[in-house]
Amino acid sequence: MSLSLQEVVAPLEKNEFLDLLRTRSMTFRRSSGSTPFKGVLDWTALRKMIDLGEIPLSSLRVHVRAEPVPELFYVEDGRISASKLAKLLESGASVIAVPLQPHVPALDELCADIGASTGETIKIGAIVSTGNDGALKLHYDEDDLIILQVEGSKRWRIFGSPVTNPISPTPQTVRPEGTPPVFDEVLRPGDFLFVPAGHWHQCDNGPELSLHVGIFFSAPTGYDMTLDLLRQISEEDMFRVPLTRLGGSTARARIEAEIKDTLIERIKRIPSTARPPKPGSGR
Repeated sequence: MSLSLQEVVAPLEKNEFLDLLRTRSMTFRRSSGSTPFKGVLDWTALRKMIDLGEIPLSSLRVHVRAEPVPELFYVEDGRISASKLAKLLESGASVIAVPLQPHVPALDELCADIGASTGETIKIGAIVSTGNDGALKLHYDEDDLIILQVEGSKRWRIFGSPVTNPISPTPQTVRPEGTPPVFDEVLRPGDFLFVPAGHWHQCDNGPELSLHVGIFFSAPTGYDMTLDLLRQISEEDMFRVPLTRLGGSTARARIEAEIKDTLIERIKRIPSTARPPKPGSGR
């Protein structure tokens, strides 16, 4: 089964969603109840993949009341135990599985389709919950997010004063006190929510098992272009010479000038369409 960006964002049109992505405009749409992920990434399908050993331990973690559960509670002989996971879920735990697209062909094809439309790095994950508490504490993401509710329900609260254009080296700030939620809705199967990067949010599970899919959009930035340039020049001897150990100030001034000229030339040669991949993207 193959999925496309258009199927995922319906009832929005694809171009409507791309405009939302460009402007980072939070958007919520109710559905008739159908979801393109039913049978592809619901709990039954995910548990079967875990049973077959298709989901590696590196792509999965378990939380209770937003705190991590040690692997010894759900791992046997180096493999994830689906039955132990199910028991943890019954007791109120949450299972976080990300990235999933390297292990699920339909999701990998979907990431490729979205990436072709956006030029961005895409990854997909899922959260399965049964407890009343959320799987994660109040936080914001550095990637833009599509949220699609697949099973059960989940209350989403999104707060104002978002962090503008967050990137991974920046430590997370503290949400301003007293800011009320700008969004407070219960998502049900098929509902679509677009959460732009930097928006503080928190989720609370409904009374039954809940599974939602998250699609992460990781856009290249000027910072990524700079990191890519740094990786390239780190291989060249000129940039590794200890400047304080050269033979006098004249020699140091000469190589420093050469370094500056080389950097300027390299920066000029960076293509305007350069899209270096973000580290740790899962693709």
